[in-house]
Amino acid sequence: EICLLSSLPESAMRASTSVVLLMQLLDAVSRVSGAVAFRGGASAPAPRQQSYIEKTHLRQQSGWTQFVEKVTPILTQKSKHAEEARFLLIVSAQRSASTSLANSLAQQHECVYNCNEFFGGAQVNKQCRAFKHLGVGLPALRRIQLARDDLCEHGIQEDFSNPGKPVEAAQECRDTCMVALKLFVGHGIFGQELADLLAHPQARVVVLERDPADRWCSLQEAMINRDWGTDPSHWETAKNSTLPACDHKASPELLQQHQGWYEEVRGILHEGSIPHVEVPFDAFVRDSEAVTANIWKFVTAH
Repeated sequence: EICLLSSLPESAMRASTSVVLLMQLLDAVSRVSGAVAFRGGASAPAPRQQSYIEKTHLRQQSGWTQFVEKVTPILTQKSKHAEEARFLLIVSAQRSASTSLANSLAQQHECVYNCNEFFGGAQVNKQCRAFKHLGVGLPALRRIQLARDDLCEHGIQEDFSNPGKPVEAAQECRDTCMVALKLFVGHGIFGQELADLLAHPQARVVVLERDPADRWCSLQEAMINRDWGTDPSHWETAKNSTLPACDHKASPELLQQHQGWYEEVRGILHEGSIPHVEVPFDAFVRDSEAVTANIWKFVTAH
């Protein structure tokens, strides 16, 4: 190349040298990025698609890492539960589709009653709420046992979370009656009280987790637009929203709370060899019917 360039005028040599250097630079860049240079005009193959885990790590600058990528039933040495299910415990955090999952599970059987945020928050059926307040001072497990016994004897009034439930629950449901509820960090159940609840042989534990950065973005949007996505009358509120794009970085406070909550829950589950299901938020929203069906198989295994 140098010999050929030497026979050219000086201005042409400079131009040609610039072209060569540019080509070398482009080739070096393509090699670093993993692309292969082809001669004769052929195009390089498409770059390898990044996995969900890699995408999460690239966009997440706060240190959070995905625990699982797919729905994962985690069982002990026994493939079946010791006793039939009475409580469906959805361990999660706000803005993680926990309401949708609780509703979906309650619709799997007419004798599953959805108490939603039984231990806190406004999303509680009024019959569940009665036991939420009456049981103050009692351990969490005892409070939900009392609520379950009453609901399964007298039934539950229909509402958004409990459509089509039988009035004569005691006659129609009998031993198949269950109560579904959510557990958030803000409900104030920790330590031994939380362990007793998760480890109960009649409990079925589902751990639903969403990227805390996405949770943070969702919280900001919900507060600005006053659209919390759990009441159908609020779903049209944000159509004309001008909310700026989220930078996908959770606040330090939310991240610390998120990590502490899930670490405590998973520590209890691991130490007690407690059967449970890990459900990534993305998997549930991608195919809620299939995920709900898989969870239900886990719930009813006996």
